[in-house]
Amino acid sequence: MKIGFIGLGIMGSGMANNLLKSGFDMYVYNRTREKAKELESNGAKFCSTPKELAEKSDLVFIMLTDVGACKAVSEGKDGFLEALGKGKIVANFSTVHPNYSLELCSLVKERGALFLETPVLGSKIPAQKGELVILAAGDKEAFEKCTSAFEKISKKVMYLGDVPKASYVKVVNNEAFATSLTAYLEGLAFARKIGLDPEMVFNILNSGALANPYFEFKIKKVLANDFETHFSFENMKKDLGYAVSVADEFKCYCPTLAAVNEVFKKGLKKHAKEDMSAIFKVFDE
Repeated sequence: MKIGFIGLGIMGSGMANNLLKSGFDMYVYNRTREKAKELESNGAKFCSTPKELAEKSDLVFIMLTDVGACKAVSEGKDGFLEALGKGKIVANFSTVHPNYSLELCSLVKERGALFLETPVLGSKIPAQKGELVILAAGDKEAFEKCTSAFEKISKKVMYLGDVPKASYVKVVNNEAFATSLTAYLEGLAFARKIGLDPEMVFNILNSGALANPYFEFKIKKVLANDFETHFSFENMKKDLGYAVSVADEFKCYCPTLAAVNEVFKKGLKKHAKEDMSAIFKVFDE
């Protein structure tokens, strides 16, 4: 089975590398070819356009930043939609607005191909280790055909039914994660401002009900003033924007989401490219 992988950023590079190491024939495309050099040196074949990649691949996997990036590789001249037909499958790992997932699903199926939305839970290190959680929705036939590939990049795969259920779950996940981590880091910034040692406070909190291995990973880096990007500030702000939009559409009362979205909005200009944990700096500034 030939896999085409579009998007070789923080997440996509690790995912594509794990698929390549597992023995799949790999075609790759990235707007900046430099990011494909390591994969090329290990046997992946670089394609000059998304259309070329789709022509040569059975499965087209996408891992991009947002809706705009997905439109740029799918639509128009040399977009992958031009090369789709019966027997091909598109799986979009990108976190996008649920309404766009419906739109892309329709465009793919109009061309006789099958579609899955497959947003993932996890960030840089799980992507590198092949330990992501994949949320899948869409054509069941496509899901069954992709299972062997999904197993190489994840520790768990869940099929959720029709599009956009996977995108809805991803929106809820990121809303809950962002609000929880933001509250934790607000507490540590609060502790420091009233004269407490934030590391001491963290050690106490981490021994009780707030103990959480991912929070522990994030907060230890914050306390070491390490904001290396695993999941960027700007990407979390984007996802919170999706969550606000979905909440508005369904008339959901989400005051915590609204407040956290405003905090991320406040820090976006200064901290966009840093890790999302740089929200700590917004409280501390």
